[in-house]
Amino acid sequence: MGLAFSFVASVYLVRALRPALLIDPDPRWAAPRLALWLLLLSVSAGVGGLAAALYRLWSRSRLAAGSLLPFPASPTSTAAIAVGAVAVGIFLRVAFVSHLSLPFTDDEVTLITPAFALTGTLRDFANSIRGVPYGAVHPHEMMGVLYLYLLRGSLAAFGPTVVGLRAISVLGGIVSLCTGAALGRALLPRGGAALTGLILAGLRWHLILSLRGWHAIVLAVLGDVAALLALHARRSGRLSVAFASGLVAGLSTHFYFSGWIVAAALGLFLAWPAETPSAPRSRLRGVAVFGVGALIAVAPLFLFRERRTQSLFDRVSFESVLVEMRHARSPMPLFSAAAKALPSPWFVPDPEPINDLPGRSRLGWIVGIPFALALGRSLLFPRQDLSALLLSQGLAAFAAAVASGEGRNPHGQRFGYLTTLTAVAAAAGVLQILSSAPTRKRRLGAVAAVGLLAVSGALAARDAFVVWPSQPATFDGYGGQDWLNGLAAARWERYGRVEVPEALLRVRLSVDPVRRYRLDPYGSLPRLPEPQREPTRGQSFRIGPAGTTPGPRERVVERVRDGWGREWSTVLGRRSPTLR
Repeated sequence: MGLAFSFVASVYLVRALRPALLIDPDPRWAAPRLALWLLLLSVSAGVGGLAAALYRLWSRSRLAAGSLLPFPASPTSTAAIAVGAVAVGIFLRVAFVSHLSLPFTDDEVTLITPAFALTGTLRDFANSIRGVPYGAVHPHEMMGVLYLYLLRGSLAAFGPTVVGLRAISVLGGIVSLCTGAALGRALLPRGGAALTGLILAGLRWHLILSLRGWHAIVLAVLGDVAALLALHARRSGRLSVAFASGLVAGLSTHFYFSGWIVAAALGLFLAWPAETPSAPRSRLRGVAVFGVGALIAVAPLFLFRERRTQSLFDRVSFESVLVEMRHARSPMPLFSAAAKALPSPWFVPDPEPINDLPGRSRLGWIVGIPFALALGRSLLFPRQDLSALLLSQGLAAFAAAVASGEGRNPHGQRFGYLTTLTAVAAAAGVLQILSSAPTRKRRLGAVAAVGLLAVSGALAARDAFVVWPSQPATFDGYGGQDWLNGLAAARWERYGRVEVPEALLRVRLSVDPVRRYRLDPYGSLPRLPEPQREPTRGQSFRIGPAGTTPGPRERVVERVRDGWGREWSTVLGRRSPTLR
């Protein structure tokens, strides 16, 4: 603990001082350089020593070392909390699916075309992946055909609409509420499942992913199922269950690149020593069988590659810590990525506004403190099942975050599969606090804990559904200006040809699906189709930058503005000289 805090403090101080000042060989800088090095060593040692002393003091307390007791409530009350939490969680995720004024990413909308192109035969798997964004010359991600089948089912049920695109996120969020509660039931004493459901229902991280997490929230479901199977295999020693866990973990790689992190973490979890003595050979057999199952599941991604022009791991070529080190000509990005990865993704704000509120702690105080307690306890009792799973997932996430570099770390969607485990760990922290309280005050503490978690969930729901979508940074992060231009083109192309210049758009690929399928998350297009009419011959429109001056025979027909009054473009109409 001391080394971790010391490392993080020293890296951030070096970045503040600038490495060049510490290694400048100019002899005139000898005295200032010595003072800076003494400052760095003093701060590093002081922070590390203080953290180690506080952790050692805490580890000897009843709060840390005491055993976890069941939730101090009757079975009826506990069941009511669990059912109520899941019911409220489902309502929150369903109620806003069609009312959230938020655009989509080009990654999502460009997949509509390949999803509709599926034939429903094995021929679809001749190439088992598709580039994302689909149609881009250099896609930054790969998506398995299995996800396209899931998307196709949603589009078939709801059409190529806003609801059709968000239905997968909503369904994944609802199912992960149940799988998260099941994980809490398997890992915690009685009442742990109810607390897990209560925390997860109002966790802002999970709420946002339930609205726009598409494949990331599906990965959370598959990761939970694989973890439950791995837990059963770890306890029973059954190789068939370990094989099934490997199959599910390998299957998750078809849905999101982060599935590889999940598979690595669960393999480490099976190899982790347990409280009950077991021979290392038996654990290694379980890991080997798990690996075989995972390899069988991921094999189609490598074997079925007809006419494939991109590698499955193309993203590594332009987004990794090695690339950052090469560009910086310094090893500093490696240390910075590690310093960011140690407290992430739980305690560091997300750098991407499309994932969370900028500058805000991902968990908040009410959930963050119990989670920190559970994380600290896992270091004291690393052989317990929850500790082993939490540390395995944490180590795998840390390694992945370091490997991907510091640019977009901690990315909330990339590590979205950790939301359910986070809720389980926070529930363990709540039980930890209640178990350390005097017996006569535990019931009162339980009522206070439920009340605080309910307040935290209500505030998180407000942030996820009201505050976060209304932020200009969120709109800009999604490329909202392209969506406004696409919707403007969809409005005016009923009356004539509409030209959208390439230079005006940030991402061209997201505009075409908007125009074709009239994807309108803002309600600016008519809800009911207007009577079709032939465009007036000789009438045309063009969309230019904001403030464009009309040319000959042109007039301004619309100024495209966002909800904050910012003008992004101007729609100009023109008639042919022969048309009156």
